[in-house]
Amino acid sequence: MRSAREEAVVFTIASERYVVVDAQVHAWDGSPHNQAGPCGEQFVADLYRRHRVLDRAPRPVPADEFERVTEAGLAEVIGAGHVDRAVLQPVALDELFVLGFSPETWHAELAEQMPGRFVLTGELDPARGQAGARGLAARVRRGDLRGLHLTPSRRPDGWVTLSEPWLRRVLARCEQSGAGVVHLGIGPTARRGDGCPDWAADRPGSGSGCDPSDPGRPRWPQWADPVRAGSALPVRTRVARPRPRSGFAAGELRELARALPRVQFVLGAACLPTAQLCRLARLPNVHVLLTDLLAALRVRPAEAARALGELLVAFGGHRLLFGSGYPLVRPGRLVEELATFRFPPELQAEFGELDPATRHAILGGNAARLYRIPLPAGTALGDVRLRRPGAGS
Repeated sequence: MRSAREEAVVFTIASERYVVVDAQVHAWDGSPHNQAGPCGEQFVADLYRRHRVLDRAPRPVPADEFERVTEAGLAEVIGAGHVDRAVLQPVALDELFVLGFSPETWHAELAEQMPGRFVLTGELDPARGQAGARGLAARVRRGDLRGLHLTPSRRPDGWVTLSEPWLRRVLARCEQSGAGVVHLGIGPTARRGDGCPDWAADRPGSGSGCDPSDPGRPRWPQWADPVRAGSALPVRTRVARPRPRSGFAAGELRELARALPRVQFVLGAACLPTAQLCRLARLPNVHVLLTDLLAALRVRPAEAARALGELLVAFGGHRLLFGSGYPLVRPGRLVEELATFRFPPELQAEFGELDPATRHAILGGNAARLYRIPLPAGTALGDVRLRRPGAGS
C-alpha cells in the first residue's frame, strides 16, 4: 500500500504538458463467480463487444482481465500512464450480480490502496424511491463523495422521473454535504434511445438488454440457468427487467437544473441528440462528458467531429470534460488524439481549431474545478475563450 501521494503524472506532447483527469473510470467485477444468472453473463459479454468496437487498439484487453478490473490494471493507466487522477463511478446492478457489479465499497478500498489517485462518487437509483435514498447524505460525508451517479431505471414502464420533490430535496442535501456533481446518461447502463446521435457507435437494437423480446438476445437453454443446473452459487431470484429506451426527459432535467443552481449536472454526450443537448447549454450548471464522442472520432470521424464542434460552440471549452470509460476504452489513445485533434478541412472554416487553453481545460482543468481536485504546483490554465460559429477561435 502506498503511504503518500505519488508525484503527479504529466503527459507531454508537442512540447505541451498536460495533467489529465479522467472523469469516467469504472472498477467492476463481472467475473463468472459474481454473475447472477444468464443475464449477468450477457451483460458482461455485451460490454466486451462494445470494448472491441470502441477501443480500436491492435490488441483488445483479454476477456478475463476485462471481466474484473484489478488494482494492477488500474495502476497501468492511472498514475503510471497518461492519467493523473480518475473519477470512479459506481453502478450496483444487484439484479445481475451477486455482490454488485461496481459498488461504492470496493471503490473505497481501491482509493485506500492507491491514495491520491481517485475521486469517489455515489449511486442513486430514482426507481427505488425515497426509501432508497435514505442515509445518502451521511454516506457522502463519511466517504468524501464528490458526486452522485443517477442510474437509469430498469423498469419497463417509463423513464427515470426527475420531477419528484423528494429527489430535489435529496440532491440539495447531498450538495450541502459535499457531493455537488450529478451524473446523468453516463456509464455502462446508459442505453442509447431511438433519438441517439448519428455518431453514437452503440446504436439502438444492439441486443444489449435482457428483454426476452429483444431479437439480439441469445437463446439461453434452460440448463444454462445456474438454478436449474444445481449450482451452489447464490443467485438472485428476481428476473432482470429491460431498461427503458431513454434515461431521462430533457424537460424534467431543465426544471431540476433551474431549481438547484448550485448542483452541477454532467451529461453523457450520447444521452440526447446533439441539437437537444446544445439547447441545455443555456443552463450554466450543465456540463457534458465527452466519453462516447471521443471514442466515436475513429468510428465515425466526420459526424463525431461536427458534434464536437457544435458542443464547443454551445458550451464553450470550460464545460466539456474528458472521459475514457475505462476499461471500455483505454485512455492513452483518447488523450493523445484529443491533444492533437484538428477539425477536418471542411469544418475548419466553421469551427476553427482548438487553442491550447481549451485542450488543457477539457483534459483536466474542468474536472479538477468540478471535483475540487488540487492541480500540481506550476500547472497554469489560461482563460478559455468562448467560441462562436465562424469565429475560428
